[in-house]
Amino acid sequence: MNLITRAEWNARKPTAGYVRLSATRGVKIHYTGGSVPADLAGPDNHDRCVDLVQDIQRMHMSGGRGEKYIDLGYSMVCCPHGNTFMGRGPHALPAANGAGLNSGHYAVLALLGDSGLTEPNDDLLNALVDAIEYLREHGDAGREVKGHRDGYSTSCPGDPLYRWVRAGAERP
Repeated sequence: MNLITRAEWNARKPTAGYVRLSATRGVKIHYTGGSVPADLAGPDNHDRCVDLVQDIQRMHMSGGRGEKYIDLGYSMVCCPHGNTFMGRGPHALPAANGAGLNSGHYAVLALLGDSGLTEPNDDLLNALVDAIEYLREHGDAGREVKGHRDGYSTSCPGDPLYRWVRAGAERP
């Protein structure tokens, strides 16, 4: 696992303490939606992934989704370079699954959109599996792997990634 700690991606400090989760039924997979640069997965573009994670954290904490979060809403974030960023992490309630749904599953974000970069590459899929395994080992996540759209009315995590989830979320 290529884990990028919060210190390594210069995460802002949460504005309040996390609600503790003892365990979950599993993990829900998300995507950024919107446009993600088509060349984000280029071999020299990982710094842009770091910038994107920081931008998402700033947006969540500033109320850009209509509600101010105490931190990045995701448990972990995965990029197309095979890296996994620590978000809220294990045993912390995420804020991305939807009202009333956050305690059931950790939330793992893939840096993919619905335009530009829309197809997960093998490095991203491996990072997602790494995040799922990490949350099982360190956060008592159960065996379920679902898409954000399972239980919440959204197109997330996009059709290509959702097909992977429905096929068993296996390593490529």
